[in-house]
Amino acid sequence: MKPQSSHLLRRLVPLLLLPFSSLAGCGEGADPGLEPVVRDSAEVRIHEFPAGVLERPAAFQLAENPSVRIGVPEGAPEYQWTRPVAATRLPDGGFAVLEQAPAEVRVFDPSGQFVRRVGMEGDGPGELRSPVGLVALSGDTLLVWDRGSRRLTWFSIEGTMERERTLREPGEIQTIRRVALSPSGAVVLLGATTTAEDLANQGRVREAWQVVPLAPSGEPGSALGTVPGTERAIAVERSAGGEVVSVNVQGRWWWGEGFAWASGSGVWTADPLALEARHFDAGRGLNRIVRITAQDRSFTRALIDSLHGVELDRVADPEIRELWRADFEGREYPPGVPPVAAVFADAAGRVWIGLTEPPPERLPSGELPAVRRWVLFEEVATGSGGETKTLQFVGILALPPRSHPLWADTDGVLLVRNDMQFDVAYVEWYPYVDG
Repeated sequence: MKPQSSHLLRRLVPLLLLPFSSLAGCGEGADPGLEPVVRDSAEVRIHEFPAGVLERPAAFQLAENPSVRIGVPEGAPEYQWTRPVAATRLPDGGFAVLEQAPAEVRVFDPSGQFVRRVGMEGDGPGELRSPVGLVALSGDTLLVWDRGSRRLTWFSIEGTMERERTLREPGEIQTIRRVALSPSGAVVLLGATTTAEDLANQGRVREAWQVVPLAPSGEPGSALGTVPGTERAIAVERSAGGEVVSVNVQGRWWWGEGFAWASGSGVWTADPLALEARHFDAGRGLNRIVRITAQDRSFTRALIDSLHGVELDRVADPEIRELWRADFEGREYPPGVPPVAAVFADAAGRVWIGLTEPPPERLPSGELPAVRRWVLFEEVATGSGGETKTLQFVGILALPPRSHPLWADTDGVLLVRNDMQFDVAYVEWYPYVDG
C-alpha cells in the first residue's frame, strides 16, 4: 500500500473490523460455554463450535517485536527478499527460507545470520524454476516442491541433492493445484479434475479438486476425496467465422477458492465460502471436520463503497480509474462476506483458520494472502487410554499487519511480513508471550 493511502485505511479500520470489535478485553468476561457439539458420521468426527469462539483471544499472543528478523531494505542480497514463499525452522533452531526469485533455499542460523544457499535457479538436476513448497524432514533433509518443473527434490542441509522425482497427474487429476509436504515425509496432491471440455463452457466454473496421497515409493494411492477448488469466470470471444479470438479468465476474492496446508498425518483443506476446515488423513481419508456456526457478515453498501475507495486509491492514472469505476457499476457482490481467508497447520498439531478482513491483500510472492487474525484449534487425547482424540478450541491469535505464518510450534511463529513503510518483505520469528 502506498503511503498516501494510509489515511484512507485508518478511516476504514473501524468499519471493516466492526463485526469483531468486541475482541478487545473480552478474555475475562466472555461466555465460557465454548465447547463444541461433536458427532460422528461415517467415520468422520465433526466438531461444531459456537460463534462465541470468534470473541475469545488465545491465552498466548505474539511478542510485540520479533526476536529474529531476516531482511533489509538495502544491503547484502542474501538478506533481501523478492518473493519468499515458504519456510521452516531447523532442529538446531535455525531457519530455512524458500525464495522464488532467484529460486533457492537460504539457510540461516538461530540468530538470523546467513549460512548458505541450497539449490539454484535453472532446469537441471538440483535446480529450481518456480518453487512453492519447503519442509524439513528428519535426518537434516530439506524437501522442496517446484511447481515450475513439477519436481520434488530432496537436499541435504549442506546443499547436496540427494534425489528428485518428477510428478505426474494421478487418478482423475488433470492439473496439480496444490502439493502439501508433511514433516513426516508424506506428500498429498490436490488437483483439478476439470477437463478442457468443462473449461470451454462460458460463465462461472468451479473446479473440483481430488485429494491423492503419494506412497513413499512415489506411486499415487487411492483418492481420499474431493474438495471445492478455484472458481473462475471464463469469457470466450469468437470471430464471425467461429474462431477463438480471446479467452478472458477472471476471478474475485469473494468467489470460491481451495486452501490446503499439510498436517502431521495428511492435509487440512478449507474454502473461503464456509467457516470450517476439513482434514484428510493420508491413510484413511476424510476423518475430521471443524466448523464454526457463526452468522455471515453482510456486504453492506458502506463496506462496498469503502472497498471501491481502496481500489481507486491504488492507481493514479485517470483513464484506469474511470475504467475501474465502470467495472464497479457492473459488479455483483454476494449477500455475505466470505469468512475464511486461509488455512494453516503448525508443528504442535494445531489447525489455524484465517479470518477474512476486507479488503484482502496479497504478500509480495502473490502466493500467500495477508491474514491478521486466526482462530486456532488443537487435537487432544481423551478417554482413560487416550484412544479418542477430539478438537479443542485454543483462541484467536493476532498476527502483525500484512503477514502470513510459514511455520509455528509451541514456542512461536515464523512468518513473512511486508513492511508498510519501506514496502519490503521480512521473515521474522515471534516468540509467544502470555496474553
